[in-house]
Parts: sequence; structure tokens; C-alpha cells
Amino acid sequence: MNINKISYLIAVVALVLSMLACNFGKGSTPIEPLPPEGTPNGGAPATEVPANNSSGSSGACANPYLPIIAGATWNYKLTGPVPDTFTRSILSVETSGFTDQDVFGTGVTRQGKWNCDNGGLIALDPSGGGSASISAQNITVDFKTTELSGVTLPAKINAGDSWTQTTTLEGTETVSGTQVPVKNQFSNTCKANGVESVTVGAGTFDAMRVECQTVMNITITMQGNPIQTKMTFNGTNWYAENIGLVKTATTGEGLDSTIELVSYNIP
Repeated sequence: MNINKISYLIAVVALVLSMLACNFGKGSTPIEPLPPEGTPNGGAPATEVPANNSSGSSGACANPYLPIIAGATWNYKLTGPVPDTFTRSILSVETSGFTDQDVFGTGVTRQGKWNCDNGGLIALDPSGGGSASISAQNITVDFKTTELSGVTLPAKINAGDSWTQTTTLEGTETVSGTQVPVKNQFSNTCKANGVESVTVGAGTFDAMRVECQTVMNITITMQGNPIQTKMTFNGTNWYAENIGLVKTATTGEGLDSTIELVSYNIP
């Protein structure tokens, strides 16, 4: 396999893993469907859903800053290297966990399983069957969580609170028929700065501002040789009570982007 092909596969793997990692408290990073290599596919925008001001969820998944209700949807506008739209939805809710999904206008789809612990939300917790998948044109990705500690979004958040999550994902990515074993060890460190007013397409909200840093150490194995890549992202997230994530601003690795809530529907 030539060096250009290896370099391209590394770039695609890094983008896919950044999409998974950045979703945990920071929103989503798009990947560019293949082929052709490196060419964005400007798909149709996701369908907007009329706003519905609803109260939050209940039970083990009751979290004031992210309503976990089956059928809830949030429509977002993404700006950055590959502008797009996507719809985030809660597919199903179990006694102590749930499954969510992102569907992008470009056709990329991400799914992930979460565990709930007295209102604390934990992405890809092995005890909850932690797994993640992404599909796009000529790309399929399946990962399982092999190690995890910490929490993605605490049950209660006050100004000055901080929390962390460290996760190891292992699996295989298939890109245009080429199978690539991948391991991603990443850590999120977040701190709440307090409530402030933020205006997005869906309206103006009083939202908790959360600053997060994500550090990823990616190892892919090409022809029996491990290749390691380190990536760091810094993000600011705004969460409104009983609404969820309303805005994200992310910087790092040439993938600076913003995500803004356009509309939502919480049953």
C-alpha cells in the first residue's frame, strides 16, 4: 500500500474517531464521504421539527441538561471545514441507559449507547453494552469500549464544577474495502463556568457554559505496523435546562467548527 493511501486512511480514521470523541459533551465532527478523496459532499439539510417546550426526563436518565426521552430530536447547523446539518435523536430508552443517533445531511450516520446512573450520563459505558458505529459512503466503523472511567455529563452541574471521562475504544474501520484495526484512547476534561444568555437559530436561552478539552491518542495498524497519532480539541458548550445542547464552539487540529441548535422536538 502506498504512502499516500496510508496517509489518507490515517486522516479518515482520525476524523471518524474525533466524531465519536467530540460527541461526548462537545457535539459532532463531520467526515467526508468517499470517493473522491478529500471532497466534501454537500447534502440536503435535515428536516426541521417545530419547537416544543417540554419538561425533562425521569428515572435513572433524568438529567436537567439533556432530556432523555425516546423520540426527542434536535436539529443543528454545523459550520466549519465541511458545513452541514444534522439531526440528533434518542432512539430508545431502557431502565438504565439509552441509544442516540446523529444523521447528517451528507448521509453520515453515528449511533452510540449510553448508561445512566442516578442522572449521570455515561457515553459508551461497557456495563451498558457500550458500542458505537458510523456509516457513510464506502466507510463502516464499529467500536467496543474496553476501558472507561468518569462521567460524560453529571447529574447536577453548578458553576465551578469539573469532571473527567477517559475511554478506550477498539474495533475495525473499513474504508473502500480496506480493513484497518483501530484503537483510540481519549480523555475529556470539563469545567462549568456558569449560566449565561446565548442566542441561536432556535431562540435565546439561559445556558450553562462548559469548557472541555479532549485529547485523543489514536493507534491504527497498517500491514502489521502500528501508527500513532495524537489530537487535541478545545470546546465550549452551552446547555439549556430541559432543552439540551444549544451551541458548541470547537477548535483544534484544523477542524475549528461551531454547532447551533436550529429547532427541537421533545415529546
